[in-house]
Amino acid sequence: AGCADPLYRRVVRVSMGHVLRVPFAHLGDRPTTWQRGLADLQERGYRVVAMTPNTDTTLAEAVAGADKVAVMVGAEGPGLTEHAMRAADVRAKIPMSPGTDSLNVATSAAIGFYAAQY
Repeated sequence: AGCADPLYRRVVRVSMGHVLRVPFAHLGDRPTTWQRGLADLQERGYRVVAMTPNTDTTLAEAVAGADKVAVMVGAEGPGLTEHAMRAADVRAKIPMSPGTDSLNVATSAAIGFYAAQY
């Protein structure tokens, strides 16, 4: 609730159907109960990684040694809320060239998913 539908027809089309291959979790039906779903993922052994440029931990460091990873990304512009980042196990950044402060959310998510697999 309160987030984009990953199975919306435009999402499926723009991703060329790849959205159907990426596992995702629906965390409750109310915007205020997502923490329970996140805690359930953590209890199942997932390392929850909050993507943000405001940390010293790199994405590679954040996923190292994890068998299962859940990647959290926020809205374009503001990103994840502090509340959401505190609920994650670790905050991670994508190392970038000096002067570049962020990527768009789709690119960041794709890089996060790739890192989680390898």
